[in-house]
Amino acid sequence: MFKKWTVSLLASAVLMVPTFAASSFADGAPVQLDSGKLQNNRMLIPLRSVSEHMGAKVDWNQQTKQITITKDSTTIKLTINSPKVSVNQSQVTLDVPAKLYGGGMTYVPLRFVSQTLGAEVGWDQQAKQATIKTADQQIVVSLDQKVEVPSAKRITDQRLKVLVGKLNEATDISSIKQVRAYFSPYFTDRFINSIILNKGLENKNKFEVIFQSGTTYKDSSTATVIQSSGTNSNNQTLYRRATLVYTDKGWKVDGVSFQMVDEIVNP
Repeated sequence: MFKKWTVSLLASAVLMVPTFAASSFADGAPVQLDSGKLQNNRMLIPLRSVSEHMGAKVDWNQQTKQITITKDSTTIKLTINSPKVSVNQSQVTLDVPAKLYGGGMTYVPLRFVSQTLGAEVGWDQQAKQATIKTADQQIVVSLDQKVEVPSAKRITDQRLKVLVGKLNEATDISSIKQVRAYFSPYFTDRFINSIILNKGLENKNKFEVIFQSGTTYKDSSTATVIQSSGTNSNNQTLYRRATLVYTDKGWKVDGVSFQMVDEIVNP
């Protein structure tokens, strides 16, 4: 006999859960995720986010399509497209099972996974954001909303390739005499100032491959390009996230961040 837990993210129920202020944490800066999805009024989050930001270990069984999430004394086992989940010795039935989206990325129910791993979850109905409070940080998950950008304003493949190339050049600016003038057609002044101050990008790895699904638009004037370096000998992958803005001179890079994560091979 399965013990059925109803995992609800209906707005009426979620509004009863308090939200949390970022100022309650030491660094005052919550982790921002903009990849949440709604299905049957439940928010789903990428499984990778669970391992990266909640301190959980994630294992993937390619043959059985089963995911095992472990944190402290809690073990959760989910199977793709199955509502049946085990939590330690208990059996649970979810309203929305784990699912694969776009290119094999696995999504899991935010509220169920977060609370089972000991976090608290709040919901901001107006902003359409879920807030996860862990012992030492705050995670804000926004819905991945599709933005309609006019084709004439979308970044072209050619321009994107040029910007990626210039970012690779910016890993080492020691041989560039006029840094500001050289990068001005491709980077914003703010980003150029950061490069000059830091004498290049903080990470010297160069990224070549541009995946079509790696470019997303926040609005018609802001886009994000994510590239990966490939898995290293320690089964880790370095990601470079470039923020682009649309200016009177076209699309330019406005900022870059890097993150090394433990690789989860599909998901």
